[in-house]
Amino acid sequence: MIFAPRLHCWLYAVAATLLVLPQPLSAGNDGVAPRYTPPEPAGYRPNAGVEEKIGAQLPLDLTFRDEDEQPITLREAINNKPTILVPVYYRCPMLCNEILNGLLTAVRQMPLSYSVGEQFSIVTLSMDPKEHGDLAKAKKKAYLSEYGRPGAEKGWRFLTGTKEAIGELLDAVGYKFEFDKMLKEYNHPSALIILSPHGKVTRYFYGLTYDGEFELDADLSANSQGQVTRPTTTLRLSLIEANEGKGGSLLDKITLLCYRYDALHKGYALNVLWAVRIGGILTLLAVVVGVSVAFRREWRKGTISAQNTTKPSLLSTPGPGGKP
Repeated sequence: MIFAPRLHCWLYAVAATLLVLPQPLSAGNDGVAPRYTPPEPAGYRPNAGVEEKIGAQLPLDLTFRDEDEQPITLREAINNKPTILVPVYYRCPMLCNEILNGLLTAVRQMPLSYSVGEQFSIVTLSMDPKEHGDLAKAKKKAYLSEYGRPGAEKGWRFLTGTKEAIGELLDAVGYKFEFDKMLKEYNHPSALIILSPHGKVTRYFYGLTYDGEFELDADLSANSQGQVTRPTTTLRLSLIEANEGKGGSLLDKITLLCYRYDALHKGYALNVLWAVRIGGILTLLAVVVGVSVAFRREWRKGTISAQNTTKPSLLSTPGPGGKP
């Protein structure tokens, strides 16, 4: 009997433990128990990633700092041009440099008639509120030197800002990042966001390479849905599309008709229906022109033959005395 109090204590301890453990979930009508989701702690931020918000209007009056620590609004940075928004941070040891290097390669591949500062803008934004103009200016100098085109200094901005302004803008485009306290680095996705001249989100590009132009590949083949199995990503085409076709050549406009954005593969795929239509129109025009040229040649031959028939011959011209 002297062990009874201890036994009671053990029983109470076991009962208390069972009460604090997660309770098993009851199965639904299909016999499958729903997945247990633990409650999120206060201040929890989801892992790095992108929640696409195509068509979202950005707050253009948000104020940041330019490379000279002067205030600049998002509206001024966009400058009424289609824009590539590049979230990075300037002290990033690896990924951010790869993103900027891939972007630099893409814009250098674009023709001279389509340059940063003239036809489109680039806004590089640091997600680290502790960074300032000295780091931004050094980055800008390095990349503009490699880009090497005049006028780009007013079109390629390297901005910094407050935690509130950075958070509001990146939340507006669905860009999620987090700070790793152990590594003292930011976890963030590799993404470029294409904006219209009025600050609306139009496209997202992922990865570290962004083709500047279409590269024709004989291995590409269209499937039954009219999509190319390996779509091509091209920043220039997306910028022209964001600008509603303005600033592009006639060939660019035709290309936009023949290609459509494939949201699944994040690239532009051949629109077979429109390609067939345009091909049919071009074929019809070629036939009309060919027939017109053929008729014109026949008409000229007929005219020349008629003139030769009606023209009097020198051999039949009567001589003196009425004899030939």
